Amino acid sequence: MKTYSVKFFSAILAMAVILLVLYSGCKKKNNGPDVTYRTYTAMVQLNGSNEVPVVTTTGTGTANITYNEQSKTIAYTITWQLGSAAATTTGMHFHGAENGSNLTSSPIVIEIPGFTTASSGTLTGTTRVLNAAEISQLLSGKWYVNIHSSDFTSGEIRGNIVLVAASTGNGGNNGGGGGY
Repeated sequence: MKTYSVKFFSAILAMAVILLVLYSGCKKKNNGPDVTYRTYTAMVQLNGSNEVPVVTTTGTGTANITYNEQSKTIAYTITWQLGSAAATTTGMHFHGAENGSNLTSSPIVIEIPGFTTASSGTLTGTTRVLNAAEISQLLSGKWYVNIHSSDFTSGEIRGNIVLVAASTGNGGNNGGGGGY
């Protein structure tokens, strides 16, 4: 039977303590900086004078728009009343383009589904994820909401989206980006 000396065990213990101290002093790997995501909001007024060209209607509405930089989606609540109780709602869309403005008509970018065909209503929803070009256009004020009716098939009431940064939130240390 072999016998080990106290010096040998002391040396092993000392090495273990030194390694433990060295390891505990090592800086942990950071997966990236904390990412801050912004939320943007707009209260959009919908009316015929915002249409291009202008339409004469008593129809009005509002669109409460929130763009979330982390999810890259638009949450919306749209309330509208067409100018004629006999008219029907035939379409709702987000329009936009690189050259979009409040003075031009732009192509449909995102359909707004689920609306009633009645002359008035309220609709809440969330869009699909926007791509980088769409986000850039939206944040630059190049998008609008348009509601089409049986009386004005090209659009009865429209509101241009001008977003304002509302808040910031920490997206966590996930190494992701808050960019487009």
